[in-house]
Amino acid sequence: MATPTPSQTVGPFFARELIWSDGGKVLFASRGDRITLTGRVLDGNGAPVVDALFETWQADASGRLPAGGEGDRPYGYGRVSTGADGGYAIETVVPGSCRGPGGETYAPQLSVAIFARGLLKAVQTRVFLAPLDALKDDPLARATGDPERLRTLVAARDPGNPKIYRWDVRLRGAGETVFIEI
Repeated sequence: MATPTPSQTVGPFFARELIWSDGGKVLFASRGDRITLTGRVLDGNGAPVVDALFETWQADASGRLPAGGEGDRPYGYGRVSTGADGGYAIETVVPGSCRGPGGETYAPQLSVAIFARGLLKAVQTRVFLAPLDALKDDPLARATGDPERLRTLVAARDPGNPKIYRWDVRLRGAGETVFIEI
């Protein structure tokens, strides 16, 4: 008869070497209005996800995908680890609207990948830095189909500080963030 073995937590377990000391400051060759995107990564019970890797990739302020970088850091890319409260902060610029290969217009948004314990692969999503009513023509917003689900992809501007956007990511359960299968 087989003896049961203890369960194990699924990795990955991120080494501190994967985190850049300045990874929360997204670099660009051109200027733009600097903002901070902040929030928390939460599990299905609303508990903080500690030590998740939160990565962003985005267009610059004019809507062009950046090329090049400084040293080993590519332009338009950020990477931070969540803290004990599941919190993260990315300092970046408001991306411009960009055009897709078919000429469609995409609202200002950041692509987001989240790596966390218990996930076998990263989850992919987007966060919009535009009000809900400005997203009606965005292809991803239209594909979401449900206005309540779409709200999970919209960052809220802080009423006391217009340079701060707040966006919480819920990995499962009620209010789960919309994820994109790539």
